[in-house]
Amino acid sequence: MRRAVSKISEHRILFNRCISTSSPSKEVSEDLLESIKLRIERNRRILQKHSSSHLKAREINASLSNLRQSMASVQKKQKAAFEPPANSIVNIPSQVSIEILGNGTGLLRPCFVLRTPLKTYMFNCPENACRFLWQLRIRSSSVVDLFITSAKWDNIAGISSILLSKESNAMSTRLHGAMNIKHFLECIRPFHDSDYGNCKYPSQVEERPYTMENYEDAGLKVAYIPLNPPLAVGKKQKNEKVNNVDIAFLIEMKEAARRIDALKLLELKVPKGPLIGKLKAGEAVTLPDGRTIQPEQVFSEHKVEGEKPILLVAEFSTEAHARALLDSTAIQPFLNKKKHLDYMVHLSEDSIVNTPTYKELMTLLNSEKTTHLLINSDNPVIPAVESVYKHTRLLRSIAPSLFPALHPLDWSGIITQNEELSQRQDQFVRVAPMQRYWMRKGNSMNEEPIINNLLNSEQELSEEVKELIAEYQKIETGIEKTCEFPKLTFFGTSSAVPSKYRNVTGYLVESSEDSALLVDVGEGTYGQMRTVFGVEGCKRLLVNLKCVLVTHAHQDHMNGLYTIVARRKEAFESLNLPYKPLVLVCNRNVLKPLKTYSICFENIENLLEIVDISRHPLTPPGSPNGPPGKRPRLPSPHLPPSRDILLDLPKSFDKDTWKLDELKAVQVHHTRMANGFVMRVAGKRIVFSGDTKPCDLLVEEGVNADVLVHESTFEDGHEADAMRKRHSTMGQAVDVGKRMKAKHVILTHFSARYPKVPVLPEYLDELNIGVAMDMLRVRFDHLPLISKLLPIYRKVFEPELFELTIKKEQRVLKEKENSERRTHKRAVASTS
Repeated sequence: MRRAVSKISEHRILFNRCISTSSPSKEVSEDLLESIKLRIERNRRILQKHSSSHLKAREINASLSNLRQSMASVQKKQKAAFEPPANSIVNIPSQVSIEILGNGTGLLRPCFVLRTPLKTYMFNCPENACRFLWQLRIRSSSVVDLFITSAKWDNIAGISSILLSKESNAMSTRLHGAMNIKHFLECIRPFHDSDYGNCKYPSQVEERPYTMENYEDAGLKVAYIPLNPPLAVGKKQKNEKVNNVDIAFLIEMKEAARRIDALKLLELKVPKGPLIGKLKAGEAVTLPDGRTIQPEQVFSEHKVEGEKPILLVAEFSTEAHARALLDSTAIQPFLNKKKHLDYMVHLSEDSIVNTPTYKELMTLLNSEKTTHLLINSDNPVIPAVESVYKHTRLLRSIAPSLFPALHPLDWSGIITQNEELSQRQDQFVRVAPMQRYWMRKGNSMNEEPIINNLLNSEQELSEEVKELIAEYQKIETGIEKTCEFPKLTFFGTSSAVPSKYRNVTGYLVESSEDSALLVDVGEGTYGQMRTVFGVEGCKRLLVNLKCVLVTHAHQDHMNGLYTIVARRKEAFESLNLPYKPLVLVCNRNVLKPLKTYSICFENIENLLEIVDISRHPLTPPGSPNGPPGKRPRLPSPHLPPSRDILLDLPKSFDKDTWKLDELKAVQVHHTRMANGFVMRVAGKRIVFSGDTKPCDLLVEEGVNADVLVHESTFEDGHEADAMRKRHSTMGQAVDVGKRMKAKHVILTHFSARYPKVPVLPEYLDELNIGVAMDMLRVRFDHLPLISKLLPIYRKVFEPELFELTIKKEQRVLKEKENSERRTHKRAVASTS
C-alpha cells in the first residue's frame, strides 16, 4: 500500500509530461504506454484490498484517474498519427470496389466489403466471415469499420472472430448502426478459448449507433438511415426482435484527388522534393524565388472516368421497414430523380423483395444508371470456398464411403471476380461469391486476378498412393454391413479458431433416420451441415434434431448455437410442422451469453427447453454470524463430478424415439465448468471428452466404450503447453483410450498449427485409432475403416508432415540451446 502511494507523485509527473507533449504518437514510446497500463493494473489490484473510504485508497484512486487520462492522451496521439483527419485529401482512395464475400447461400450468409487500398469496410459479419476473408486476399486487420444493417445473429456472429484475429497494436474497430453489439461482445469475451493469445480482444471496440446519424473519414461519407416501422397491430410474437430498428447506409465517396501534371510543374519551375508532396496534399507552397503556387495551378484537368460514387445499402426485416425507407427524408432526392444512385445493395429475402411496398421502392429508384445487387439465400448456390471443397474432394477420392459429396452436388467450374456466374432477374443482379463491382476503378492492371479452380477433375495421386487405396478398398469390401446407426458426422475438428481446411468443434450423432443430437456447436456448424446435407436434407435433419449438448462455454464450442436454433424454427415453418422445442443441455456459463442475446437482440429462449447441469444447493446454508434478517447467500453453482442427465430431461423426451438409453455429464479438467458426455445411443456406448487434460473420472465413467471421441490439441512434446492450457497431447489422448478399453478411438480438436493433418506417429497403428477430418461421416459398422486411412494420409500429406517434422526439430534444438544457456549462467553465478 505504502509502495503504491509513494509512486503517486511520479505518476503525476508522468501524466503532465504526456499531456504537454504536442508531437504525434510516433515520438511517444510504446514502452511508456505499456508501463502506464501495468501501473494501472497494479494499483487496481491494491485498491481491491482496501475500502474505498480509506484515505490512501482515495489517493491511489486519484492517481489512477491521472494515469488513465495520460494513457488516453497517448492513444489519441497514436490515432492522430495513424489515421488522417476526415477533411484530408492525402488518403482519398484511388480505387474503390464492392466485393461479395457471401452471397447468402452455402457457408456464408449475405455480406460484402467495400474495399480500398488503405482499408476495408465490411457490411454485416456472419459466422465464418473471418475464416473466408482470405478468399478475397483481405486480412482481418484491415477491417476497421463494420456496418450492421440489422441487430440479428446472422449479421453479427463473426465479429468476435474478427476482433480476436487482430494484433494488439491494431486500430480500434468501429461498429456502425445496430445497438447493443458491444454489450454482447463484452458478455462473451470471458468465454473465448485461450489457446491463442489472451481472452481479451486485442483491439479496442468503438460503437457508433445509428443515433450518431453519420460517419466521415478521408475516403467517404456515410449517412445512417434508421428504419423504424410504426407499431404493429396485434400481439407481439414471443421471439420478436427486441430492437426493431433496421439501418440503411447511404455512402458517398469523396471526389478522387486530382493528379499532378508534370508539364505544369516544369512550366512553373517547381523543384523536386517536399514541395510537390504539399501540392498533392492540397496545400499552397512558396518557391525559393518567392512565388506562391496554388494546387489548382499544377493539377491535371483530366477527371477520373467511370466514377460511380453513391451507394445505398439496405436490409428490411419486414415490409414495414421498406415503407420506412420510402418515408425517409435522406433518400427523397433519389426518389424525386434529383439525384441518382450508382449502386444499391439489397440484403432482404425474396419474401420481402416481392411485396408491393418493395416493388414501389424499386419503381421510384429505377434508373438506367443504377445497378441493383441482390444478396440473399435464393441466389445461385456456388461452392466458392476453394479449400473446403478441394480438400474434401481429395479425401472423397480416397474413401468415398466416409466422405460424402458436398452440395451443390456435381458442381464444376472456375470462379472469378467477373460476372459470369451472376444471374439477372428483372432489375436485380443476383450475385455470386467473390464478384467485384467498381465504384472507382483507378489503376488495377497490376493486380493478380483471384481465381478459384473447382473443376471436377481426377485427383493426381502417385502410384504408391493408388496401391494403398486399392488395399483399403479391399478391406472396406470385406466389412460386413451390420449396423448403420448410430452414425457420426464431424462438422469441425479444429481447436479454438477455424483454419483454412478445418472448422471449429461440432459433432452430429444420428441414432436413427428420425432422431439426432449435436455435441457442441462451434461457429459455422450450420454452414458445414448445409454443405453435407443440402438445403432440403438440412431441413429434415433440423426437424429431427432433438437435443444439443454443450461441453463448456468457450465460443469455439457454442457460437453456432443461435444459428441452429433459428434455422431449426424456419425448417418447421417451411415443412408446415408444429414446432417442437429443442432440448439444450449445458451449464450456467453457456446460458449467460444466451440470455444476453435474448435481452439485446431476439428472444430465442422460448424455442428451447433448457437443462442446466450446474448444481445448486436446494437450500442455502445458514449464516449464524451474519446480520439479523439478512438473506442467506447462495454459494456459487458447481458441476457435480458425474450427473445422470436422463433424470433431468423434459417431458418431451421419448426414450424409444430418441433411442437414448444413457446420458451422463462427467466433469473434466478444463475450465471451472467443463464436462464430457457418456451416452448409449442405439445400443452403442459413445464418449465425448470435450476439452480436457487426461481425466481419470472420464476413464472410469466411459470404460468399455464402443467409441471414444477425444481431443488431441497438441502433438507429443507439447506437454507443458497442454498442461498450462488444460488440453491433451496426442499420446495422452491415446493413453486415455487404452485405459478406458475403448474399442475405437477418434482423435479430434487439433490445433490450427496443423491445418490439413496433425502429426501421425507410428504408435497410432497399434490400436483402432483414427484421425478425424472435417465432413467425415461414418456409420457404426464402418468405424474400423478410419484407422486404416493413416498409411494413406502419411503419403498424401507427406509435404505437410515433413514441414511439421522440421518445425519439431527446430523447436527441440532451440529448447536444448536455451537449457545449455541457463546451465551456463548458473555455473557462472555459482563461481562468482
